[in-house]
Amino acid sequence: MLLNTAMKRRLYLIEFLTKHQRWWSLEEAAATLECSTKTLITDVNYINDELEEYLHIDISKMKGIKAQPVQSNKINNIYQKILQDSNEFQFIEAVFLNPNRDAEYWINKLFLSEATFYRMVNSTAKALKRRGLVLERKPFRITAPDERWVRFFYQSYFLEAYGTTEWPFDLERQQLVCFVMRTSTDFDILWDDHEIIEHAYLLMVTIIRASQGFMLSEEIYAEPDDFLDRLIKSNRSYSEKFAVTNYKLVPMWHRETSRTVFHEYYNWANRQQEFRIQTAIEQFLQRVCQAVDFPLNERDEKKIVQQMMGLYSTYSLYPYDREILHNQSQEYARNIQRIYPIFSKIVSVHLREIEKDCNFPWVQKTEADVRCILLKEWANLPLQLESLRRSLSILVVSHRGVRHAKMLRSLLKAPYGDRFKIDLYKESPLFVSTAELEHFEDYDLVVTNDPIHNYQNENLMIVDDYLSEADWEVLNRRIIAIQKEASDRYLTQLDAKDFHSGRSVYPSRQPNERIATFIMDEALDNKKQQ
Repeated sequence: MLLNTAMKRRLYLIEFLTKHQRWWSLEEAAATLECSTKTLITDVNYINDELEEYLHIDISKMKGIKAQPVQSNKINNIYQKILQDSNEFQFIEAVFLNPNRDAEYWINKLFLSEATFYRMVNSTAKALKRRGLVLERKPFRITAPDERWVRFFYQSYFLEAYGTTEWPFDLERQQLVCFVMRTSTDFDILWDDHEIIEHAYLLMVTIIRASQGFMLSEEIYAEPDDFLDRLIKSNRSYSEKFAVTNYKLVPMWHRETSRTVFHEYYNWANRQQEFRIQTAIEQFLQRVCQAVDFPLNERDEKKIVQQMMGLYSTYSLYPYDREILHNQSQEYARNIQRIYPIFSKIVSVHLREIEKDCNFPWVQKTEADVRCILLKEWANLPLQLESLRRSLSILVVSHRGVRHAKMLRSLLKAPYGDRFKIDLYKESPLFVSTAELEHFEDYDLVVTNDPIHNYQNENLMIVDDYLSEADWEVLNRRIIAIQKEASDRYLTQLDAKDFHSGRSVYPSRQPNERIATFIMDEALDNKKQQ
């Protein structure tokens, strides 16, 4: 990671606090970051001053520090700002736009001393080397054994640094987007808006690199034009607009485009290999369908197969990490794993199964991407996974009487529907016997508006008389934690053969029995009202 020590620590602090939404004592947080409390406070002040538009960290002498809840897109904005403010990354971007300059030019351009400049160059060269790239110095430019490696790297860089809303080039984005959309439609490729922007970046990088003289190999140029080459050349109305910019199209621009932007159609040893990988992916999807007991329609299957084939092709061609600072798929996949642990295990097991057929590390390289693809592209899969989440039992105890308890139950039923069993304690909570308290322990959660005498079990949750926003936030986190813990225990009991049995691996949902006469059973209560 091309960041100085202080910025790396601040970035880790942001990631740590946004992931663990609670108060952390200064000493505890400083120990986690391996710094002094004085340095920690300096970092918090820096974040609150420089990144206040996206994030604020509360700091208290008594409680410590806690990040205010922040949306994922705001975190992306933070990464973008860090990339755009970093000397190292700005140097990488500037070298891309102005290659073949000498050291004196860059020292003056970046207003750096010679010693500082060469320290930055050395650290940049080491970081690029880990991605298969070479920073040449006489003159300064970035190259690789395969020119497409450089293009993939810069595609990732510009996407992370500028996102899908900004556009750092003088060629209008709409022109490239229209070209990508037209070509992908003609070639029956299913891309959404984000994927179109990704490929527009790759097309822009390809145009710039080729115009600078960094072109594909002679072997690629020696290949005859195929259907895709001819299709790209036929979109002349779009390509003519590219030619009016500072970046002139090379004579074989269509070959540069087809073998880079649409590289997944060429990166196959032979037709048999492509068929074998596609068959393995289709088998993977069939097994996941069986495990979650949910159908996959033809259009969604086609889109998922295309995307997984693209992942295989990309990593086979460029076997290095694509993310620069922030892997969104990893972040989203962690959330999926936390909420749907059984589904995540199903994906992992069956990806590992097709590794043998594909001779490709699906789990190591693409598991996070595949999880995200399935949730996004498989119509209504989230609804099915929600229905399969573990049912919880909740006991509502109110010091304001049974009618107030029924109101609290109604509030809980609104988001959780019939998935949870929610009972009421119908007696006065002022005098709860030891025998009754033992029954309280059988519930996943005991929700009450006041402390219960002699009951401090972990399943107790005290809320306001009318559930506050903070109550809902804590309640949701506790429910997810309880469900995940139960699912993890369940998964340890499963054998590998259970995942290949051709049936759903989810546990059966048995209705809870009424456990005591002093409990108002939800099911019986509903029958009386009907």
